[in-house]
Amino acid sequence: MRIRKKMIEAIAETMDLYGATHSSGQLYGIMFFENRPMTLDEMKQHMNMSKSNMSYAVRSLVESQMVTKLDEKQERKELYAAETDFFAAFQKFFSHKLQREIDVMNEAIDAALPELTELILEEHIADEERKIALQDLHKLRHAKKYYEWLQQFVDGLRQGDLLKSKDEV
Repeated sequence: MRIRKKMIEAIAETMDLYGATHSSGQLYGIMFFENRPMTLDEMKQHMNMSKSNMSYAVRSLVESQMVTKLDEKQERKELYAAETDFFAAFQKFFSHKLQREIDVMNEAIDAALPELTELILEEHIADEERKIALQDLHKLRHAKKYYEWLQQFVDGLRQGDLLKSKDEV
């Protein structure tokens, strides 16, 4: 159906904007409109992709919780189902992506702060180097506050506090 294909392409384009591959977005769109669990073989038929690319697309969608691997099987083949509630899909996709950013950046900041502090306190350091280290320390402390705020945002997103539709408010 022409309209469905246009919508699947729109879903793929929007997911691409947020860091998912175009093919992952297409696959999600196909699964969304199929409105039933699908096997990897069925997905492969729809997508005309190699098995390794299909596996990667499915794995990334499962990781972001936009697709769920079901416990039941169809003729001994794994079944996968798309999240069809856009509010829930948004919540799962963005909380996953943002949590990854928070974790990566907090780890880097937490490693850098003590090193910068040690460098600043070092006796035999050039004034210019100390000045740069102080500037970096200030920037990273500010970034740390941002990631604390972002963690609160993600926690609220996961709890559903931020996902009230106009009708629910």
